[in-house]
Amino acid sequence: MNENPIHTQELYKQYDNKAIALKNLSLTIKSGEIFGLIGQNGAGKTTLMKILLGFSTPTKGNVEIYGKKNSIEFKTRIGYLPEKVMIHPFLTAFEFLFLCGKLYYLNKKNLKEKCISVLERVGLGDKLGIKVGTFSKGMTQRLGLAQAIIHEPDLLFLDEPGSGLDPLGMIELRNIILDEHKSRNATIFINSHRLLEAEKLCSRIAILHKGEMVASGSMNELTRTKNQINVRVETLSETLEKYFGSIGNQIKIEGNEISFDPKESVDLKQIPIHIIQNGGNILKYEIVNENLEEIFLRLTGGEK
Repeated sequence: MNENPIHTQELYKQYDNKAIALKNLSLTIKSGEIFGLIGQNGAGKTTLMKILLGFSTPTKGNVEIYGKKNSIEFKTRIGYLPEKVMIHPFLTAFEFLFLCGKLYYLNKKNLKEKCISVLERVGLGDKLGIKVGTFSKGMTQRLGLAQAIIHEPDLLFLDEPGSGLDPLGMIELRNIILDEHKSRNATIFINSHRLLEAEKLCSRIAILHKGEMVASGSMNELTRTKNQINVRVETLSETLEKYFGSIGNQIKIEGNEISFDPKESVDLKQIPIHIIQNGGNILKYEIVNENLEEIFLRLTGGEK
């Protein structure tokens, strides 16, 4: 039995209107990972999360959470922040969180103090007695995060957690997520289209495009798939031009500066040696990795 927090095999989801949301998606998330699933709207991110949470069933394929298929037991170990947080407007922030704590069967003796502490953590410490109906979208999102972490879950699902937050709120949210991970080694699954936040937060990232996973790995692994080489030589000879043409694609030459994408078979460490062997005097040599945005656009064809 697979006891990783999340394990899926050949997930396929087709809706009644024949729209295909997921295509044979296999995924394993290990304990303690901060995993980011990024994709455009309609890529299938929320569909996958709903299946993992047991809100929806796949047309085909298997899902296991901590080695079990859609059991009540695993649901006591997870926290969930939906993309759109809906809370009864007549409740105060404290009343709502206290109710959530009771639903999680938290110790009533310490529940009041626990609610106050968690509200302070998410930046709502001064809003305890304020009715949720008066909250901004960002404040409601913070309260949604509070209910997701109050019971200290082993596995935390966050669906577009930055929705409605300003830049400062995003930084504070990032710190809360990292603290959850650092203090308890929580496993965190994030759906997002905010590429910069995913890049800063996640230990591993997968790119979902039209229901298919087109890439998965750490940032180092993803950026290793494509590099750009920038070289400046003292004199660009015909011999050097032929050499660069033999090892690179998309070659650009401006004066004595050359930039190119090395072919997959090329050993990057050998390039400076071969430049010198071909008579070049190197003034500058740099390897430029793609950032996550560039990787995303390349793998999804730049579609919006």
